[in-house]
Amino acid sequence: MKKYSLFFIVAVSVIAFMSLLLISAKNRPRKFNPRITLRHNEKIPYGTNVAYQLLPALFPNASVSYDKKRPGDWDSLDYKTGNQAVIIVTKDFNAEVWELEPLKDFAQNGNYVFIIANTFSYEANRYFHTRTKDLVFDEYFGEGLDSLQLNLENPPFINHLAYQYPGRKYEASFIEIDTLRTNIMGRNEKKQVNFIQMNTGKGHFYLHLAPLAFSNYFLLHKDNIHYYEQVLSVIPPQVNKIVWNEYFLVKRSNKKEKDPSLYRVLFQYPAFKWGLLTALGALLLFILLEMRRKQRMIPEITPPINDSLDFIKTIGRLYYDQNDHVNLAKKMSAYFLDHLRNHYKITTQVLDESFVATVHSKTDYPKEDLKQITRFIRFTDTAKFISDEQLSEFYLQLENFYQNA
Repeated sequence: MKKYSLFFIVAVSVIAFMSLLLISAKNRPRKFNPRITLRHNEKIPYGTNVAYQLLPALFPNASVSYDKKRPGDWDSLDYKTGNQAVIIVTKDFNAEVWELEPLKDFAQNGNYVFIIANTFSYEANRYFHTRTKDLVFDEYFGEGLDSLQLNLENPPFINHLAYQYPGRKYEASFIEIDTLRTNIMGRNEKKQVNFIQMNTGKGHFYLHLAPLAFSNYFLLHKDNIHYYEQVLSVIPPQVNKIVWNEYFLVKRSNKKEKDPSLYRVLFQYPAFKWGLLTALGALLLFILLEMRRKQRMIPEITPPINDSLDFIKTIGRLYYDQNDHVNLAKKMSAYFLDHLRNHYKITTQVLDESFVATVHSKTDYPKEDLKQITRFIRFTDTAKFISDEQLSEFYLQLENFYQNA
């Protein structure tokens, strides 16, 4: 009995605990999901499940299908016949020329191409002869991003009411259109064009730059469902096929692109792109050139002045002024003999005829003049007095030797 009582208590406790969890979960406020997906199977505020589910009611005679294949590979549409429609929903209509050509061929055969996107690639703008102002500019320059308001043109639409909701804006506008082949269908709260029609062959292109106007949040807010009904009324109700295509939405996610940035938008314009790249290239070249080692100008170095001769002359004047001619003559003789030893490698220990012959052979100086110099040097060794004339003559003999030897 105690065993069953314990089991009963545990069971009641578990049931009570689970009930409390369910009650708390039910009473917990639901968190708003701000992600913008635009996917047809998403029931979050910025999904497009409501718009997709309403298509059979708006077009009862048409077969409604979904795919994410690229233009030209659609299995459920016949490119050679008319009375069909494709609704392309994406954040960034980053189409290239080879993707736009199948769309044009499809429309010219009497079909309808409805493109819903926030941004258009450079190729798409060029193809449709348009220019768009992206929301990213408003974001960077501080304009509000909430509370979208849309208006339809009269004509072609009869109802001229303003449709709005308090959610994200996420819109763009056309700043240039080809007025000869384009009809304005709608505007935003600033009267900027965001919905246009273009005729091509037997069919039409429709371009809409406010994708969140097709979101669950917008369509379920007040009477905004009427905006959706009127916008899609441009497609005849008797079409037999409608395809909801998310190829460009998938293409964007496969490329793992980041959210629109100011530079990515500006790079859509070739002039700005190449101007910026040229400036960066010039800056890089300047940095590389300035990185080279710069050498200062090498200063001119003057050769050292030989002060020895000046010193000797100064000493000579000193001896001369003191009339010490003998000592001065000895100094002059010693300098002469040192000159012979250093320049001609001549031994000067014995000043005889052999010495004179050796000096003559190495210097080619006249032998008689060398004999006079040698005799006077020997004379200075024993002389007690030398006159001014003798000293002057000896000086001239030595100078003549230095200059001509």
